[in-house]
Amino acid sequence: MRRLLLVVVLSVITVAGCYDDEKFERPSVVSVTPGRGNSDVLPDALVTVVFSKSMDTVKTNEEFSLTCAGGRIDGYYSWDSTGRTLTFTPRSYLSMAEKYTIRITESAEDREGNDLKEFLSTFFTGGDLNRPRIVSYTPVANSIGNPGNSTVDIIFSEPVLLSSVYSGISVSPAVEGLFTRSPDGTVVTFTPRYSFSFGVTYSVNVSEGVQDEAGNSLLYPVTFSFTVGDDFTKPLLTAYQELSSPLVLDENRIISGAEKDRNIILDFSEEINTDDIESAVSISPSVPFYISSSIVAAGTLTFTRCIINFIENLESEETYTLRVSSVVTDMQENPLDHDYRFLFITDGAGSISPVVILIGDIQGDNTISGWPMGEIPVLGINATGLYDSIGIDFSLVINPLTFELKVETIAGQGGNLSVVNIDWPSSSVPQFTRIKFGLYQVETGSTYRLTVKGGKNGLKDADGNYMKEDFVQLIRF
Repeated sequence: MRRLLLVVVLSVITVAGCYDDEKFERPSVVSVTPGRGNSDVLPDALVTVVFSKSMDTVKTNEEFSLTCAGGRIDGYYSWDSTGRTLTFTPRSYLSMAEKYTIRITESAEDREGNDLKEFLSTFFTGGDLNRPRIVSYTPVANSIGNPGNSTVDIIFSEPVLLSSVYSGISVSPAVEGLFTRSPDGTVVTFTPRYSFSFGVTYSVNVSEGVQDEAGNSLLYPVTFSFTVGDDFTKPLLTAYQELSSPLVLDENRIISGAEKDRNIILDFSEEINTDDIESAVSISPSVPFYISSSIVAAGTLTFTRCIINFIENLESEETYTLRVSSVVTDMQENPLDHDYRFLFITDGAGSISPVVILIGDIQGDNTISGWPMGEIPVLGINATGLYDSIGIDFSLVINPLTFELKVETIAGQGGNLSVVNIDWPSSSVPQFTRIKFGLYQVETGSTYRLTVKGGKNGLKDADGNYMKEDFVQLIRF
């Protein structure tokens, strides 16, 4: 019985002794990431430490440090639910090509208060220590003749961070646009929101702010320039009416001899953008028109011809002002060399207004004994009350269908005066410059006013030119 009791007591002592040993066992680090001596750690790495026992997280945080040559690295601590795994997140990315030391002193304790076996481990950043460089770019440096819809393409020796491109690459003069990166990250493309402007030289600056995916900055900055377009000459303008001999308009003087019913031609010295031509052309006094355009090839020269088509005839013997604004541009956006202004008069042979050149009595030899125009001649009258053979000569061949004569009594009794014996021309007499007529029932002592209607609805010549105003002649019997 004693033997049995001794065995039981010894067993209890043995179990108690094993429990005490585990309770007071010092904790240690089981694993660490990045691993000891690792030399290709990326700048965004986290530090993870796994312990053999559940730790006092507060004291362990206090005794943990991550350092480099520049000093201690600030960061954030987090633990798993067991208290055995610590994760340290640096506040900012680690530096490249740098040695880092992880240290946890023996003052760190587990939850039973056992001190840690001091832990020390080092690792190195710099999986990629090579700085990126520019392999090529387009447009070619100092090139001209680049189209307005060009893009800027820059090829790097390795993938670069798009986030670094926005501050690392600039275009001057400033252009609104978008940066994109190729799928492999080596090609950066700048696409302007609107086309580059013709005639402008742009400068592209790629600074050291551009970084590769490992945070290495550009090996050396590059600046290059390119010019959009290769035509820097402003277009010129020639304006004329295409008569039997072209009537060229001149900015320095008023041109006579223009016709009312002819279009005006605008010849530019090269091809132009005709989108805004209608708004660029104006004529005063105003007259409705539209513009048709075509490309003309003459030998080695190709240019734009615009025709001002008048919807209705111009006024006869009127002075017009034609203006063409320099908003007109050629195909590479060079504006017209200046605002053009032409003055011309529609007094060509077919645009002269008819006028009365003579009124009076037709003699036996078919000549006219003229009355003094602007005065009141006193005429004789026979017993029948008929005053016959009055003639009016016009300056031009007239259209007899537009002749309208009105006679009014302005003093005296007047009587029932009427116009008689109008001698309308026959078709065999094409040159109609004279109207012959008589007055019936005139009365002695009366004064009459003869009016040949003018204006747009009055007398017209064979070319459609109208007599500018009424012709009025007073007579007395």
